Amino acid sequence: MSTSLIKSIFYYFFLSLVSCFLSCNNRSIESDLSKNNRQDLYKASELANKMRDMALDMEELKLKVNTGSITIKDIDKLISSHSTMSSDEPTDIKEIQPSFQLFSNIYIEQLEELKTIILKQGEISEQILLFNSALTTCVSCHREHCPGPISRIEKIKI
Repeated sequence: MSTSLIKSIFYYFFLSLVSCFLSCNNRSIESDLSKNNRQDLYKASELANKMRDMALDMEELKLKVNTGSITIKDIDKLISSHSTMSSDEPTDIKEIQPSFQLFSNIYIEQLEELKTIILKQGEISEQILLFNSALTTCVSCHREHCPGPISRIEKIKI
């Protein structure tokens, strides 16, 4: 092969590589820009943020219930934090049915019952039953109002 042919192949290869790199880099920038635009368009509502926090709280509580290390302080923290859900601003007010208030009250009552069982130093099996009952209330509510998180909630059950 002649030297000029080898140089031509080398330049062709080099230019192809640079072109590919620039093309991939531009797609990455475009992708980042479109992600930023989507994030700017969606702002989670107060209630949506509360529900995400509630799921995380219940996942954390699950570990404590399983090990028998749940405390009154843990439950009081949940009751305090979760009890505002019925007054938090939803994403779409039209999707909130009158039953939402009822479900949120029942859920808080179940946390209160769990607190009572802990105060009485009840069996872990009783704590698990009440923990799962609270999650069942969450699932029932989500069947009526926002079914998306049901599978995540079901996975939290013990």
